[in-house]
Amino acid sequence: MNVMSLSRMTRCFRTSRALQRYLDGEADDLTAACVAEHLEECRRCGLQARTYQAIKQALRSGSRDVDELALRRLRAFSRSLAEPGGPGTD
Repeated sequence: MNVMSLSRMTRCFRTSRALQRYLDGEADDLTAACVAEHLEECRRCGLQARTYQAIKQALRSGSRDVDELALRRLRAFSRSLAEPGGPGTD
């Protein structure tokens, strides 16, 4: 593993820990800025954020219809949690 991969893994880990607070508008300004920047740069974390946003929107709307693409992404993400290295290790 090179230094760049380790740095990326660290940023992904930090982002994942703050993501829910960020999406709920509860993160402090510095954390929100760091998360937003990372989501712009990291495809995997950005996809994770969009998936969570779609789920939250479906729950808010009270709709029983869930975006099938968001559901597939959520299932894939949950499977990746069990894999060695987990999410954010690209």
